[in-house]
Amino acid sequence: MAVPDDATADPAPSAFDQMALIESEIESVERHVAQLTELISDLRRAKGAWRAGGQAEGRIIRVLVGMDDVGWHVLPDRRWPGTRRANIDALLIGPGGVFVIDVKNWSRDVRVERGRLWRGDVDVGDELDKLLSQTAAVENVVVETGLPPTEVVPLLVLAGRKDIAAQVDRVLLLGEQDLVGELVRRGVRLAPEQVQPLIAVLERECPPMARWTRPSPPTRAVVSSTHTTPLMSTRELWQAVEEAAALEPIESWMTWLHPLQARLVSRTFSGPSRIRGGAGTGKTVLALHRAKHLAAHGRRVLFTSFLNTLAPVNRALFARLGPAQRDRVEFTSVHAVAARWVRERGNDQRIDQELAATCFARAWASTRHDPVLAQLIPTPGYWKEEIATVIKGRGLTSLQQYSQLSRVGRRTPLAATHRAAVWRLYERYEELLRARGVGDVDDMMLIARDLARQALRNGDDTAFDAVIVDEVQDLTCVGLQFLHALVGDRPDGLMIVGDGQQSVYPGGFTLSEAGVSVVGRSTVLNRNYRNGELILRYALAVVADDQFDDLEAEPVAGVRRIEPGRPGGEVIQIAGDSHSQEQAMSSLLHDLHRERDVRYGDMAVLVPTNAVAAQWQGRLARNNVPSILLRNYDGIPCEQVKVGTFHRAKGLEFAYVFIPDRDLYPAPRRPFETEDAFRERAELERRLLFVAMTRARDGLWLGTRDGILRP
Repeated sequence: MAVPDDATADPAPSAFDQMALIESEIESVERHVAQLTELISDLRRAKGAWRAGGQAEGRIIRVLVGMDDVGWHVLPDRRWPGTRRANIDALLIGPGGVFVIDVKNWSRDVRVERGRLWRGDVDVGDELDKLLSQTAAVENVVVETGLPPTEVVPLLVLAGRKDIAAQVDRVLLLGEQDLVGELVRRGVRLAPEQVQPLIAVLERECPPMARWTRPSPPTRAVVSSTHTTPLMSTRELWQAVEEAAALEPIESWMTWLHPLQARLVSRTFSGPSRIRGGAGTGKTVLALHRAKHLAAHGRRVLFTSFLNTLAPVNRALFARLGPAQRDRVEFTSVHAVAARWVRERGNDQRIDQELAATCFARAWASTRHDPVLAQLIPTPGYWKEEIATVIKGRGLTSLQQYSQLSRVGRRTPLAATHRAAVWRLYERYEELLRARGVGDVDDMMLIARDLARQALRNGDDTAFDAVIVDEVQDLTCVGLQFLHALVGDRPDGLMIVGDGQQSVYPGGFTLSEAGVSVVGRSTVLNRNYRNGELILRYALAVVADDQFDDLEAEPVAGVRRIEPGRPGGEVIQIAGDSHSQEQAMSSLLHDLHRERDVRYGDMAVLVPTNAVAAQWQGRLARNNVPSILLRNYDGIPCEQVKVGTFHRAKGLEFAYVFIPDRDLYPAPRRPFETEDAFRERAELERRLLFVAMTRARDGLWLGTRDGILRP
C-alpha cells in the first residue's frame, strides 16, 4: 500500500472510533432536543399562564363591572402613569376609595411571613414594589382632585382563591372571592361628587392599554376621557351625600374628610405645624387622616390629647379609617405617655394624686393666718388650679418669674401681694409633698419633659417619628414641651390641632413660651362641615361676647368667622321642671328612633357633672330608653343613647344632642365672688356649653327651668 504524501497526518479512525464519534453526536442532538422540548413546554406553560391570568383578570373585571349599580366604576388595563407601555391591571373607583389592582393567578402556596410575601420558597416582594410604584403614580395623578393619598389603596388579588385577607406594607392582599365583601365592608368614604372627577382624571392620565367595553347605565353620569356630564348639581350631590351619611352610624360620619381639606393630609412640613379652626371644621378627622398617611409611609405615630376617654374612641375611628396602619399609630393620653416615659427610664418619683390632694388641703388650711387669697377668691380649687396650670404647668421655678408672668387664660388680675401669697402657698404645698416622698401629676409631667429633652440632646430613640396632638388648647405648656421633645423640630414631626374657643380647662400659654414655632406652617379652617346652620348660629351666640386665648400673645375678641357648610339643623327648646323635661326628652328620643330611623347610639344627653349624668341615665331607664355612660363608650357603634358630661363629649359628634336645664349653666354669681372671678368662671362655663352644643349635627334639644326660650 502506498504511503500518502502527508505522512504526518493522523491515521484514519478505526471502526471503534467512528462508533464513539457517532454516539457523541447522538447525545448532543438528544441534549438539543431535550432543551427544545423543555423550551416548548415552558412556552406552553407560559402561554397557559397568560391565558389563565387573562381569564382570571377578565373574570375579576366582570365582577367589578357588575358593581357599577352600587356606585363603583372599574377602568381595566390602564397605562401606568409616567410610562409608555407598562400597564395597570385595573383601577377601581367608588364609595370606598380608589384601588390600584394587580391580579395574580398564583396556584402555589402563598403566605405572609415576617412581613414579607412568599410564593412557595420565593420572596415575591418585587411584585409588591411594582404595585406600590403604580400606586404612587396614581396618587400623584389624583392629588389635583383633592383626594387624600391615604384613600388610594394598592390591592393584590389572588385569582380563584378565598378566605385570604392580609396586609403587607401598604398592600392589601385578598382572594378573588373575598374582594366584594372587603369593598362593601369599607363603607362610604368618598362622596359621589368626588368620584366623578376622579374617574375623569384617571381616564385622562391612565388611558386604556387595550380595547375594553363596560356598561354605562343611563341613570349615571356619562364619563369620557375629556369631560364629565353630571346629572345633578354639586349642591344636590352634597345633599345626597348627607342623606346617605345619615343612614350610617355616627362613627362613619366622624371619619369623613372633605375634599377641600385633602391636600393638607399629605402636605410636607419642614418643622412643627398647626391646624386650627372653629368647632366642626374637621380638625380631628384631618388629624386622623394625617396619622394614617404618615403611618402608611413607615412613620411611628403618637396620636394624643389631654382626655383619657378620647384615646379609645379615636383608636376605634382610626380602625375604620386605616385598619392596615393600626399597629403603627398609638392612641393614648398625654399623661399616660408621660407616666410610661418616666417609668421606663427608671425614675423612682412616687406619684400619688390622692395624697397630693391631702397635702394641698393642709397647705390651704395654713393660709388662715395669711388670708390674702381667701379674701380675693375663697374657693381653694381656684388656687389649686393656679399652681397646677400656671406655676407647675408652665414650669416656673421662682417668684420673680411668677411675678412677671402674663397669666394667659386667667382673667382675675393678681396684685404683687396676691402673687407672693400664691407662691407661699405653692412652697408650703411642695414641702408637704417632699415630706411624704410623693409628687403630683404635674411633677410627673415636668420630669417627663426634662427626660425627653435630655434624650433629644443625646440623639436617643424616643419611640416615635411623629406626634399629633389633638385638643392642644387643653394641655399645659409643660405638656406640649414634653411632646415637642419627643420629635423635636424634624420635618413632619409635630402637628398640633385645636381651637382656643373650645378650651374647657383653666389656664393657658403661648406657643412662643412653649418653644414651638409654626411660622409658615399654620393652617386655619373656617368652614363648618358638622352642624346644621341653625345649630351653629345658636351655639355661636352663646360665646359671642367672650374673649378666648388661642396660644397667641393676645386673646381673640368675640366669635371668629365660621362659614356654615350644612343648611338646616333643628333647635328645639322645652320649658318645664325636671319631670316635664324628662317626659319630653324620652318621648322625642323614642320618636326620632321609630319615626325617623335615628339610631339610639347616634344621640347623646350631655350635662355638667358625672352625678347629674348618672341621674339622667336613671331617668332614661324609667322611660325604656337604652343608654350608656359616655365614660364607658369606646368608639364602637352601639344602640344606646350616650349620657355624659360636657367635658367627656369633647372631640365627639352626634346626630342629636339633648341638654337639660340649659339655663342653670353657667351658674349665677356666687356670694363673695368678685366680678373678675365671676367673669372668668362664666366664660369657661359658656365655652363648655358651646362645646356641648356643637356636638350636634342634625338637632339640638334644650330644656330650661326658667321658662325662657332663648333665641
